[in-house]
Amino acid sequence: MHLQQRTNVTLSENSWNDIVNKYKLHREMEVIIREENDPSLRPNASVKSNPHTSSVWTYRVLLVAGAFSLIGNLPVQSRLLSSPNHSHKTFEIALEEETFVAPMVAKVIATKEAPSINQKDLFDDNVTPDNTDSLTTQAESLELTLPKHAIETYTGQALEDTNTKWTTYHVKSYDNLTNIFHKLGHQKALSILKTDKVISNELDILKKSGTIVRASSNSEGKLSELVFTHDIKNSYVLSLKDGKYYGTWKKNIFETRQARASFTIKNGLFFDGRKVGIQNKIIRQIVKVFDWDIDFSHDIRVGDKVTAVFEDIYHDGDKVGSRNLLAAEFINKKRVLRTLRYTFKDGRSDYFTPDGREMKKAFIRTPVAHARISSHFNPGRRHPVLHKIRTHKGTDFAARTGTSIMTTGNGIVKFIGRKGGYGRMVIISHREGYETRYGHMSRFKKGLKKGDKVYQSDIIGYVGSSGLTTGPHLHYEFRKNGIAMDSMKADLPNSIALAPHELQDFRNKAINLVLQLNVLHRFVEADIEIDSAIGG
Repeated sequence: MHLQQRTNVTLSENSWNDIVNKYKLHREMEVIIREENDPSLRPNASVKSNPHTSSVWTYRVLLVAGAFSLIGNLPVQSRLLSSPNHSHKTFEIALEEETFVAPMVAKVIATKEAPSINQKDLFDDNVTPDNTDSLTTQAESLELTLPKHAIETYTGQALEDTNTKWTTYHVKSYDNLTNIFHKLGHQKALSILKTDKVISNELDILKKSGTIVRASSNSEGKLSELVFTHDIKNSYVLSLKDGKYYGTWKKNIFETRQARASFTIKNGLFFDGRKVGIQNKIIRQIVKVFDWDIDFSHDIRVGDKVTAVFEDIYHDGDKVGSRNLLAAEFINKKRVLRTLRYTFKDGRSDYFTPDGREMKKAFIRTPVAHARISSHFNPGRRHPVLHKIRTHKGTDFAARTGTSIMTTGNGIVKFIGRKGGYGRMVIISHREGYETRYGHMSRFKKGLKKGDKVYQSDIIGYVGSSGLTTGPHLHYEFRKNGIAMDSMKADLPNSIALAPHELQDFRNKAINLVLQLNVLHRFVEADIEIDSAIGG
């Protein structure tokens, strides 16, 4: 309060030199640290008892403190005087002829192994000469040493190496070993690897379509390491050691990471998708999933918006491909469509709407590809063999003997064998009371038996002319609750819902993907594109 009456302290935009010249700090102030047992440092040794003098020095100290608060830490030098008996250190301010011992003590806490000095502790206004016993110096030497190891500040995913030494190739269905090693640039290494029978046998797996293979070279340009995988989980690793190649199977060499991206269609679905880091493989999956609801030949418009959550594959810090579409949103003509990937307990995966219904239609209408309908559903048809009116409860598809027959929907084999005029027949039971029948087969798929689960488009047998028939064809029946219906005209269900126990598991697993789509939806509605490198 006394300070406020005698001086007016205000903020100033003056330079440092102006302040120093004003307060003569360069002549009036000197900061040192001396031994506390020096008699000259005692509080009453140099400060006179005259009240006026005490008041003057109190004012000066407060003035200096005000300068500190205005200009921050003063760039004055200080030194620490070590003492063999580790005496207390005292912070002293020398002002012209008289000396004032400030009520603060230099606090130095350090160890030989990892010494450190905390500036906040070093200038602690709450420390007084009465409690200096707790501030005893603990180090014999104040020399700071660097830590032996670098401090780890991030333990997340490995960074991508832009100067990678690896060459990557995705095996196609038409590739052979010669083509693959030619793409990798190591044709000479193939002839060497083939001389080892064990390695040569393992390389046969490399020819499987979709296999990811990576190769690296040493300083001489020779193949030093080769890694390939066809299921991500298991990988075969070849390494060059002492001039010889050694191979072994290892797990988790490749890893999968979730990635996210969204974009607005401006130039084309595939073109715009690639711009935000979505590979063609993922785009094709999007097309396949939404193909039941969108005609991609006529319905796609400029301004449609696409969002995708998918898996990227990494090896040694490098992105080497993409794997599965996990979730997607397609806004077509302001109609919002969503899909989520769900894996059943038997390992099969399929795509469902957020409420748990399959994206694809529950049934396809034609169980034989590119077949001609030789006889339609007809309640009053005259039987060509029996020559009498007999209801034709199905649709006949004429095809060559041996042509593949597909199941039109997911279900369980209820019957397989011979059944009167139907000849060799398969009956499949579907959910919600649906049933399909396939007659006049020449043979069944090998290994197929009653109780087996089958899925839409699975091969269950082959066209024939068994039973009452005039030629090779498939008799196909479509029934609902035991009543035969015209499969070509019946309203097919959009999809079949998951069973109650599956639906609960689906919801538990899908909640994270739904939340991601909700967040990305806001971005895409605001015309903000998300690149997979950012959204990953």
